[in-house]
Amino acid sequence: MLSPKEKRFIKYWEEQRTGGRWPYYLMYIIAGTVIATIVFSFLIMMMVIGGVDYLIPIAAFSLVLVSVITVLTWQNNEKKFKTIIRREIEEGKRHDGNGLGGQLV
Repeated sequence: MLSPKEKRFIKYWEEQRTGGRWPYYLMYIIAGTVIATIVFSFLIMMMVIGGVDYLIPIAAFSLVLVSVITVLTWQNNEKKFKTIIRREIEEGKRHDGNGLGGQLV
């Protein structure tokens, strides 16, 4: 039986994965890189005078970091999704008794 948390996850992940892996990667990598660059630039500027000189390395670091996080997130969510689906299929087969949809043999 699916918990409410698992139901929310399945609904969320089915929506996220509809376009496929590459549109997901593209969207999150671009958005994440922009946000991470802004955040890291702000932090560097707070600690170091002349933080503008570090903008290109910060953007590159942000791109790499966000790319790794995005790929790992996709893989983790796919694994979790498939595990839940397989478990539900197995439970359905056990519930049916013989796996034939309740038909008597």
